[in-house]
Amino acid sequence: MKIKIVFIGTADIGAPLLQTLSLDKRFEVKLVVTQIDKPAGRKMELKASPIKLKAEELGLTVFQPENINFEDSIKQIKKAGADMIVLMAYGQILKSGILDMPEYGCINVHASLLPKHRGASPVQQSLLHQDSETGISIMRMVKKMDTGPVYAESKMPISNDDNAISLLDKLSKLTAEKTPDILFEIVEDGLEAHHQDHQHATYCKKIHKTDGAIDWNESADSISAKVRGLAGWPGTHTFWEGKRIKILSAQSYSYDGTEKPGTIIQQGNAILVKCKKDALLLEEMQMEGKKPVSASEFVKGYKEFIGSVVG
Repeated sequence: MKIKIVFIGTADIGAPLLQTLSLDKRFEVKLVVTQIDKPAGRKMELKASPIKLKAEELGLTVFQPENINFEDSIKQIKKAGADMIVLMAYGQILKSGILDMPEYGCINVHASLLPKHRGASPVQQSLLHQDSETGISIMRMVKKMDTGPVYAESKMPISNDDNAISLLDKLSKLTAEKTPDILFEIVEDGLEAHHQDHQHATYCKKIHKTDGAIDWNESADSISAKVRGLAGWPGTHTFWEGKRIKILSAQSYSYDGTEKPGTIIQQGNAILVKCKKDALLLEEMQMEGKKPVSASEFVKGYKEFIGSVVG
């Protein structure tokens, strides 16, 4: 007999798991719950979430409540008759009306090794904190966010080349690979969860667009981590002659010059920005309204960039 599931999610990272569960003969996805379509882009046209698009591609029933905890929403989810609710990166906190509903509980897949990086931006924070590894934690949800007992975790290293885009992709694949077997063990074998060590918990906030502004009075290591951690959205940027420049790719560079932080320096083919400590080696940039280019190409178009100060 198949395990009946309600899947709840919004972001890209959960799409491979939804697809895997829908194709796994051990499970039946009865309903997919995701956020309402929201305006996006310059024209502010309504855009469906990645989970809605994936669910429609798979022919699954989609429900988009404005608030998942409203009475009508709870009734709609209850009609699905799920044995288990599986959630990943949804964007709303579930209350007891839903948490207490399914026989085998609500299971959250969180993209960090709990209790580290509880909260809304674990993937970004793992890069911002320059962690050497990350992973996923499969946990039973309780009222307080990300504090429930953990059934299983899977670890993976963070490479020096990883940014938020590549790490999200790797974690989404890891989630799809590892989670279905754990869900099956919970139902069929009574897999037990272990309590988190709350004394070692760390927390991360929601990322905002303004977080992408670079402060050149920070160290090059810190700024490099920011470029990697905020890749994709919101990205990182600085200002030059009143125009916004996105820093798409960069790395820390050992440098002991005495220039003012934010000063642009050229050493051979290397284009550097002086930081409080060391310098940032620019690799790929984008002037507002223009296409992304390498740092060397950028300087060819804006020769006065060398020696100027950004920020």
